[in-house]
Amino acid sequence: MSIIHESSGSVSAPDALGLTRRGHIGAMMSGFLLYALLGEARAAPPSRRLSPGRWVDRQQELAQALASGQLRPVNWCTEVERLAAEVDVGELMAVVGRSRLNAGGVGGTNDPQKRSVVFLDDANAPRRLNYATALFAFQPHNVITPHGHQNMVSAHMVVEGRLRIRNFDRVRDEAGSMVVRPTRDHLAALGEVSTMCSQRNNIHWFVPQGGPATTFDVIISGLDRHAPPYTIEAIDPLGGRRLSDGLIAAPIIGFDEASQKYTSAL
Repeated sequence: MSIIHESSGSVSAPDALGLTRRGHIGAMMSGFLLYALLGEARAAPPSRRLSPGRWVDRQQELAQALASGQLRPVNWCTEVERLAAEVDVGELMAVVGRSRLNAGGVGGTNDPQKRSVVFLDDANAPRRLNYATALFAFQPHNVITPHGHQNMVSAHMVVEGRLRIRNFDRVRDEAGSMVVRPTRDHLAALGEVSTMCSQRNNIHWFVPQGGPATTFDVIISGLDRHAPPYTIEAIDPLGGRRLSDGLIAAPIIGFDEASQKYTSAL
């Protein structure tokens, strides 16, 4: 099983997915941004019981169970959502601030800024994990446009601001389009998490609300070793053809076109 870092706007090679981020530049994550994230994260409910270290370890256990087939992708989503409800966001972000932060690849003009997060062990060495983590920092104009995924799972926790998150199930694929069903249109606040897999909420669309926002993401790709590590494709649900039972035949479009159409005003 491989790991990737998802981006909002472009598909690239397994090491560079619009999903892959690289380059060791921890210094580029400014102290001001981390201070702001920590300040907002401290407003999270105080009753969360899972330590950040245990959260990292539990994510590893879930990733290993997913890789071995002991855990189905949809169950991975459920378990990751449970973990999000048990960890203190402020404490988790403090650990992120002490981790190695790497610059992400440059995406489209509306893409949020991405930093890969590499957790360190007690000897200050990178931990070898079966999942990738990243921060996505949205300015008010940034958008992750609607797009579908194959051969991967991901979870996106709000650690700053608020995001309008719209999801769709991927019912089937047709020539040049995905037939999708809208499942959720939700204003996600601090500590809330959105997950996706092939079976549930495979398409997502993120727009910040009322100012900047940041998500902390967990991403795993290569679920099927006999298939490409991952595929992501932008779609146009607003321009799709309405079908029966609330379904939409949404055309598959390029990410540049998606960025032009799907602005923060939508």
